[in-house]
Amino acid sequence: MTNVLEKPVVLYDGECKLCITATDQLRALDKEGVLEWQDANDPVQRERFPNIDWERVMKEMHLIHTDGRVRTGARAVRDIGEMIGGDVGRAAAKAMDLPGVRDAADLIYSIVADNRHRLGGKA
Repeated sequence: MTNVLEKPVVLYDGECKLCITATDQLRALDKEGVLEWQDANDPVQRERFPNIDWERVMKEMHLIHTDGRVRTGARAVRDIGEMIGGDVGRAAAKAMDLPGVRDAADLIYSIVADNRHRLGGKA
């Protein structure tokens, strides 16, 4: 990554109805605007983040932290929950830290992601 981020960036597939719905729900919880939400299909984002695996972005939500760390899939959702705070965000983040829950969340996220267009359709 070649640029400095003012706040963490969430990249999601804006051509996936299920992805848009999930992102809209998370964005609604981001009442303080602590995250920047970007459609990964926007060519500007590919220029902005040239080192990101864009094929993977189209399969899993990505969270790019201001320090350059990248979290994907269920683990990105966990960090997003922690960052947006509130009762729902904090509870989701704490739940993901319970033994076995993280692995189960990764598996469930992967299954849903692999079937997202069949489940939600394309936008």
